[in-house]
Amino acid sequence: MPPSLPILWRVKRWYVRFMLAFIGHGLAMACRTDRLIQKEIAALPDDFTFSMRVMPRGPALSMKKSEGRIKLRRKNGSSRPDVDIQFKHLAHAYHTLSFQEGTTEAFARERMVVDGDLPSSMKLVRCFERLEVITLPRFIGRNIMRHYPDISLKEKLVGALKIYLGVLAGFVMGVFAK
Repeated sequence: MPPSLPILWRVKRWYVRFMLAFIGHGLAMACRTDRLIQKEIAALPDDFTFSMRVMPRGPALSMKKSEGRIKLRRKNGSSRPDVDIQFKHLAHAYHTLSFQEGTTEAFARERMVVDGDLPSSMKLVRCFERLEVITLPRFIGRNIMRHYPDISLKEKLVGALKIYLGVLAGFVMGVFAK
């Protein structure tokens, strides 16, 4: 095995961990600021939980709906999430989270497994796609989505600014909370 392979693996693992944290903080902020994501989240039951993780023991994201919002939660081994999205391998997670392919394409290519309530998981996918539309440049979004929705430049910039500031605040508060 070449010596650079473990370093590359660690970099990919760090990147996936960072992106899962970004998605978590971004979705929590978008739940407060974006009306389409608010509508999808409102349709989920209270105390709804979901996780997104890399199998077998890779980076993970765990969230819970509480008081009408989605919030990050500490992983609790005793309770199963209502929806568990699992990437089969770190390489698959990296491929998807580095925007080389979209979530729906990764699922179609069997790079991820969704365990739990299917209608709820579709609501989450719509939230993830909306988050991508707001936060990513259009040329990236068009490459990973089958249909890129119309969104005004003002809506995109204001939404992205709010989400990026919320993510930054989440990371800063997370650092100080430790």
